[in-house]
Parts: sequence; C-alpha cells; structure tokens
Amino acid sequence: MKTILVVDNHPVVLKLLVEFLKKQGHEVITAEDGLAALEFLKKARPDIIFTDLIMPNIGGEKLCQVIRSRPELKNLHIIIYSATVLEDATNILNLGADACIAKGPFKNTETHIAKVIEHIDNGTLHELKGTILGGEDLYKRHITSELLFSKRHYESIFNSMPEGVMEFTLDGKIFHANAAALALCGLREEDLLASGFPELFTGTHRERLHTLLRTLGHAPVVIDETEPVLLNGKMVTIHFLPSRDESHAFIIAILRDLTEKIATIRELEMMRRQQERILNAVGEGIFGLDTKGRITFANPAALALLDYEPHELVGSSLQAIVHACKPEEDLICPEKDCPICAVSQDGIMRKGTETFWRKNGTPFPVRFTSTPIVEDYTILGAVVAFADITDRKKMEERLRESAMTDELTALFNRRGFMTLADKLIKISVRDKTDLLLIYIDFDNLKWINDSLGHSVGDQALIEAATLLGDTFRLADVVARLGGDEFVILCTDNSALGNQETILSRLRENIDKANRLATRQYRLSLSVGVGRYEHQTPCSIDELLHRADQAMYKNKEDKKARRQDGYKQ
Repeated sequence: MKTILVVDNHPVVLKLLVEFLKKQGHEVITAEDGLAALEFLKKARPDIIFTDLIMPNIGGEKLCQVIRSRPELKNLHIIIYSATVLEDATNILNLGADACIAKGPFKNTETHIAKVIEHIDNGTLHELKGTILGGEDLYKRHITSELLFSKRHYESIFNSMPEGVMEFTLDGKIFHANAAALALCGLREEDLLASGFPELFTGTHRERLHTLLRTLGHAPVVIDETEPVLLNGKMVTIHFLPSRDESHAFIIAILRDLTEKIATIRELEMMRRQQERILNAVGEGIFGLDTKGRITFANPAALALLDYEPHELVGSSLQAIVHACKPEEDLICPEKDCPICAVSQDGIMRKGTETFWRKNGTPFPVRFTSTPIVEDYTILGAVVAFADITDRKKMEERLRESAMTDELTALFNRRGFMTLADKLIKISVRDKTDLLLIYIDFDNLKWINDSLGHSVGDQALIEAATLLGDTFRLADVVARLGGDEFVILCTDNSALGNQETILSRLRENIDKANRLATRQYRLSLSVGVGRYEHQTPCSIDELLHRADQAMYKNKEDKKARRQDGYKQ
C-alpha cells in the first residue's frame, strides 16, 4: 500500500481517480490545486503525486518545479495526468516528472495508472521516462495548442514586467509571483509560493498589512509613496487589486521599489546643484528660452556680457531686449527669421554667428549654439550658449586675407596659428590670464598611407580635424601644423582647471569614432599639454616645445604598452 496525493480541480476526475486507487488498496489524499498540495507537503510526505497541469492558483507545472527544487522531496514520485500533454509534450517532458499520462477514456487510464504503480513497485519507473502513456488513443487539438501558447506568452510578459506582481488568496497565501517580485523579496520562487504575503514584512509593517487585508473590500487600495512599507530592506509602494475569476476570489499586489527613485531624486538634486555651479563658473554666456522666445534663465557670464541684472533679462523677449539680428544688417531681425528662436519651434540645433546688443545699446558679434530642450518628444524651449568674438572676428578677417588656413582640413595652418597665437599671448599678458596649449600627433599615419593609400590617409586627417573641431570650444584655436601634427590653443580660462575633463572628452569622442564597424583603421592620437602662465611668460615656440615633449612621452608610453591599436 502506498500513500498517494491526487491534485486535480475537476470533481468528476478526482472522484474516479480516488475510487480506483482506493480499490487498489492505497491511501489517497486529495488537493484541489498546487497551493493546497504545497500546504499538505509541509506536514506529510506521500509516496506518489498524481497531478493535473491546468488548475487555479498554483498549476501542476509550477508544482513540479517547486517539488523538484526541494531536496527533502527528491524521492517523491511525480506522475502528470493531464488533458494537455500531447499539445505541450516538449515542455511537459522537461518538468522533471517521472511519468506522463494523457487524460482519455478512464478505462484506458486505469490501465496506465496500474502500469505506473507496477513500475514503481519493481523499481523500473525510469523506463517510462520521456514517454506519454495513453497518447496513442488521442489526437492533438489546435485550440489547446493556441491556448497553451497564449499562456506562455502571458507568462513571458508577466515575468518581464519591471514592477513586482504577486497573486494570493484572500487569506494571504501566495500562488503566483513574477521575477521582479522574487528579486524584491530576495527569495526563490519555491520558497515564496504558498507562504503568507504579510509574513514577508516585519514589525509594524506586517501588522499594518494584516489589518489592511482584513478590511479589504472590492475596491483597489494603494499604499503610496507618502507611507511606503519596508520589504527586504527596500521601501516599496503596493497597489492592491481585489479580483475574481469564475470560481475564486483573490488579490493582485503590484509592488514598486522606491529605492532607485529616492536615489535618483537625490542624484538629480546633486546634479542640479552641480549644473548650477557649472553655469555660474563657465566663461561662455548661457541663457534659456521658452517656446515663445522669452529668456528663462541667464548665467553670470551672460549677464556680464550683456550688462544686465537678472530681473531685467529673465521673462523678457530675446528679440525685445537682446535684439538678435543678422550680422550683415543693422536692423532687428524679425522673430520668424531668428535662427536662435527657431530652435525652440522646430527642435533643430543651430550654430552660427549673430549680433547681440548690450544694455547701453552697443552691438557686439557672438558665436552661438542654440540647442533644443526636448522631453517626451515635446519641445520645451532651447539653451543658448554664446561667446563674444569681437577680437576673433578682427583676427579672422586678417587671417582670411592672408590665406592662413590649411587646404586639406580647413583648420588654421602653421602660419595662421603662429600669427593668432602671438596675438593671443599678448592679450593674455595684458589681461593677466593663462592659456592652455594641447599638442596632438596622429599615430600611424605612415602605416595608413603605406597600407591603405594616401587618399585614406588624407581622409584620416580630415576625420581627426573634424573630431577636434567637435571636441573643443568654438573660441579655441584649432590648427594643423603640418603632416600629422595638430595643436589647440584654449583661450577660455575655464579650460585651465578642466584639463582632465577636456582630455576625457577627447578620448570619449575617439572611442565613439572607433566603435564604427566599417572602419579601415583605428583612430589614435597622442596628446601633450603645455601651459602658458602670464606671470612667467615665454614664446609660442617654447610653449609648443613643452607640449611636444609631453606628447612624445605619451606616444612612447603607448608604443611600450601597444595601446590604441598602435602599429609597430
């Protein structure tokens, strides 16, 4: 005689199975679903379990998985007895059951049950592994296959949800939980199923949930962010949804972890303060625009360049107070033609030059970048960065007349750079400011020319020039000295304290360029930095020499480490 647990929610099937097994002399216990079966297994150990697959609460599939995950139940024989075994054979045979019987005419089923028990008695049950008894008398049903597919599809979506979702009975017994809920609780599924929902919590939080569930009616109830509960060291909100199917009432609980949100709020606040400090520290003027062209904020540099107080700018129209206009015209530009205001309408970033007016009515040329502020595909306004380029305009005019640009890259050539650098050094001495010079050498240009051809080598130089132009500020002087050598003279004082940030931005842009799968060569630049200090002045040649030495050391280090794809 054996102790047999029969798990099935169909009363007729349950009755037939129980009567047959009892006639065979076995002790039979019944459970209407997997949840009731797990409750029984906490107290007793049967010899065999016959289980259906499709049942409310915990189904047979999940019941098999839980039993096979518990070492104390490893010797328990599991026999699946289901009407869906043909339509779901591949999945069912992988559940770890010892045998599978297809539900069919009960007279045939009795024979298969007796055969299984006989194999158990003889110790030959393993011979039935991987077979479905009774399947020869049945045929696959298309509608059942579709329903099983739908169920798997639902389970996939359920387990992909970012929120934790649990389903439990009115007395709190959990019978369903998705992957996010398991992660929130820090428990395995086999340990969570059939446990009490309030018992997941501790102290006053547990008492609070006991009280809530006792008084829960038919309407949803929410524990919101104002009074979250503590679960496994995390503060969570819970949305309770009382639900009902054809025969069972149950509760769905949707849990959201506030830990990341709280951390995000703190990080955002820190970022806001950091951005505010950056806005206040940068040398470029920065202000914001709303969609109607009104100024929403202005940093100290913008206020200084325009000679306004904050309250005089914020809330005012850009057109009415700053008077953006086309540099070639001495008239106010209509708002519909203003490229700066257009950004907050069409969301297209624009760069260029314009003329701004100070409070005293004097105009000055600026180079600007107007970037749209977009959130959820909605344009909220624009951020405008600008710099006074009066001195640079004058220099550019002279350089343009002298043809001081590099023909291949359109950067300043050596002559143009030396002329401009000499004037900038004099301005530095006059204004008592320092300058930062960055010397760059394109690694392996000879290898590219020899291996891929000079046309590819020329394209590599153009690519490097474009990358440098995108990396450094518009106010910085970028030049190609000749061959594979480039130089950048940073004229903004903010660069002096942000050397590592500038070089990090350069490295990030190089890495981004190298991620393109279609590249023929790896972009690699060796970098050296020199600083011009107005208190200890030197010539531009001496400054270039210092930066060149630093660059050479960087190149030798990379050669030694064989970094950045350096070709030997």
